[in-house]
Amino acid sequence: MKLAYTILMLVSGAACRAHTAEQTAVMQAIEAAVVLPEGAGALDEYSRNYAVGPDGKVLARYVIPSESSVADEDHGCEVMLANFDSRPCTDEEVAEMVRDDQARAERIGKAGQSRWLESYSELPFVLDAGCGLIEIVYNPHSKQIERAECNGEA
Repeated sequence: MKLAYTILMLVSGAACRAHTAEQTAVMQAIEAAVVLPEGAGALDEYSRNYAVGPDGKVLARYVIPSESSVADEDHGCEVMLANFDSRPCTDEEVAEMVRDDQARAERIGKAGQSRWLESYSELPFVLDAGCGLIEIVYNPHSKQIERAECNGEA
């Protein structure tokens, strides 16, 4: 019984690794074939995020990560007041901005990074991003990119 369990665990682990290898191969195939739209940056400027959509096609969103919103030490941080005056940020406000930046970076990913997400609902989205966000649809059956477009701008 113990031997059967060990074999089952080894086979399950191999199946997971094979699945990851398949995802990696799909990401590499898309990145090798995609022609980025006019106005897009270089491929390595984007966090490249992939997931299977409800129709079985691979959906990708390439996002250029934004700069941190937390001011560096040279420029300081200020909060606008109701009377249009401002005051320096408190340590707590700076800490909250750092946490928000870290959470946003986790959702969007890092430039040059390719990652496969469990669900297409986890794909990052940025409104009015222009070519800062590129949406790609890849058909794994035909092995063709059906669409690669920049996001709209308001």
